[in-house]
Amino acid sequence: MDIEQLYIIDRPSLTQRLFGMLARKARKNDAKTHSVWAGLVAPLSTVGAIEALSKQCGKPTAREVLTAALPVGDGDMDPRFAQVALARAGLEARWERVPLGRLAATDMPCLMPLMDGGAVILLALPDRKTALVLDSDGEKQVPREALDSLAFGDILICGHVDPENGLGFDEERDFVRRNPRLWALGVFLSERKRLVQMLAAAAFMNLTALAIPLYMRAIYDRVVPNLAIESLWALSAGIIMVLVFEFLFRHARMTFVDAVAVRVGQAVQHRAMTSFLNGRLGRRDNNVGSLMTALRDVEGLAMLVPQMLVTFLVDVPFFFAFVVLIGMIAGLTATGPLIGAAAMVFIGAVAAYASKLSAKRATKLMQARNNLVVDVAEGLTTIKANQAEGRFLRQWDIVSDHIGMAGRAARKWNDMPGSVSTLLVQLVTVMVIIIGVFQIKAGVMTTGALVAATMLAGRAMVPVSGAIAMISKGYQSLSQFAGLADLLAMEPERDVSDPSIRRTEITGDIRLRGLSFTYEGAAEQSLRGISLAVEPGEKIALIGRSGSGKSTLLQLLSGMLSPGEGAITVDGHAMDQFASSHLRQSIVYSGQDAVLFNTSIWDNILLGMEEPDPAVVERAIRAAGLDRFIDRSVEGYTRKVGPRGAHLSGGQRQSVLIARAMVRNPAILLLDEPTANMDIDSEQAVINGLRQAAADTTVIVATHRMALLDLVDRVIWLEEGRVFADKPKQEVLALLRGQQQQKAA
Repeated sequence: MDIEQLYIIDRPSLTQRLFGMLARKARKNDAKTHSVWAGLVAPLSTVGAIEALSKQCGKPTAREVLTAALPVGDGDMDPRFAQVALARAGLEARWERVPLGRLAATDMPCLMPLMDGGAVILLALPDRKTALVLDSDGEKQVPREALDSLAFGDILICGHVDPENGLGFDEERDFVRRNPRLWALGVFLSERKRLVQMLAAAAFMNLTALAIPLYMRAIYDRVVPNLAIESLWALSAGIIMVLVFEFLFRHARMTFVDAVAVRVGQAVQHRAMTSFLNGRLGRRDNNVGSLMTALRDVEGLAMLVPQMLVTFLVDVPFFFAFVVLIGMIAGLTATGPLIGAAAMVFIGAVAAYASKLSAKRATKLMQARNNLVVDVAEGLTTIKANQAEGRFLRQWDIVSDHIGMAGRAARKWNDMPGSVSTLLVQLVTVMVIIIGVFQIKAGVMTTGALVAATMLAGRAMVPVSGAIAMISKGYQSLSQFAGLADLLAMEPERDVSDPSIRRTEITGDIRLRGLSFTYEGAAEQSLRGISLAVEPGEKIALIGRSGSGKSTLLQLLSGMLSPGEGAITVDGHAMDQFASSHLRQSIVYSGQDAVLFNTSIWDNILLGMEEPDPAVVERAIRAAGLDRFIDRSVEGYTRKVGPRGAHLSGGQRQSVLIARAMVRNPAILLLDEPTANMDIDSEQAVINGLRQAAADTTVIVATHRMALLDLVDRVIWLEEGRVFADKPKQEVLALLRGQQQQKAA
């Protein structure tokens, strides 16, 4: 969504613009003051400020470590990720809105964002008039008044992490995992200002709803009997003004509801996608269908909650206010709305429960259909090649039929409260009129009071019917939120290394002791009791039948998967002590199912990198043999690869993937079937290129191609998840020849 669209969604209401006129002069004065001080400091970029802050706090950390796997664009980073970056340096950070004069000495140094972009580091406040800051020019003293004028938003204050575990204390993330529903509610409550404005607008709107009934009572009881024309004009002018204000308040209420929903929806979607991207692999529900279903429901939930707050905190209390007013005006006629509301609540509760059951089933079916759509879209070529269109069309029809039936049941129960509400409102109106007529006959009530009571009774039933509709939608949303809650509660990968290894470089020494692994839901172990030692710089091949555990072992060595039993150590430290970003800076894994994205070859090679060393890039491209076909292409490295690399051949895709792995200059390179789709010449070019470019790199390659064994000195033979042989290459080749001779005999 671009900036213009955001502005349209979050545009201030008419009421806001009217009241905003009162503050414009003050803002102009602030702008003049700001322009006076502009240029006094030279802002640091967000990344530069984070790096400087880690150094000032005694935890100097390389920029590459701070920003690894974080969204960095145009050389800078979203400030929302500053806490994650500082946690990697061993610092716990928090954003706080603190006036400059209330900062304690222990709060400094801290990061201060600036109104014109960028940030500075506030080092100290030597006296009441000056501040010591660090900007891109170095340390300098500036007037405190200037810093107040230039600063924007919250201040990032940091402290040291508990040295016992070395973990950045991400309180919010931990709370999200344990209580996703409470966290989501907390996100709404963080919009307190807008929520208060929304509730105030709703309250005033309900107050203005009293005007028409009271106006009608005055007309029937005073103006008509006395033909008081002057009173008629005065009352009519007043009621028109009230109706205009009611329109403004209604518009403001809708605007605030939309604004809160958009902001909260963006926050929840951001956290959900962050949880998905940072979650551990190996879970069965890490699929596109569940992600699409969960994120689809966010916008509806974000819109529903502020509407429910308005309904139950403002509209429902006004129902009782309307009933009290009816009792004051028309006595016993107030029993009509009370009886109607009780009947409406009972019917609504029954319908809501039935709707919840139907919605739960519909949600599961929608997820199944999303998964089917993904399978068809990604495997359309395979489906056509195998003439399986009919099978998938049949599956689609079956799922769609079930969704239609589940949706029909859900709609039936969702529509029932509305239909019953219409009937009950009409019955309440009839009841009020009947009681009112007898009241008039008894002489205790006027005709004007009856008209007012009738109108108030109809208005009083509106919040009740709205509340019933909200309850029904709420039940339905709870079932939808279950998938989102599971997504928010995903177990994350470790994002901070142990303090003892935080600034160490991985050399390539790996040890496995009694390693076993079972995929979730699988009956058998994929690996059983693997014990290995890999020295820095070794070149090793993993061979074995399909399903012997080669790919699983590579994923465990890369840290993508966690072992069920046993341990993996890297340079003498348990792999669990390393942050995932720390591992992936030095351990690069290129799987056989690695994906090329629908962008240029160059962007695919540099995926996740910002400013690589040109010499390293050139070496990686030559090692992958990529230059052989790029030099013949008119578009060169700007050539688009298509969805999942569909515009390239299988061998070309693998060349790009090898270049992507090599450009990171890893200490440990893990390759899974890197040349399976290459011709003999291309494969030999890759072998020669890797032999030169990865001479000092630990290389472990899983393969079925005998040619790749020229690259290695040691071969590990896996059978049914166990190590069958772990010997020098020539000895394993002799074993293979012996087996082949036995089979031939």
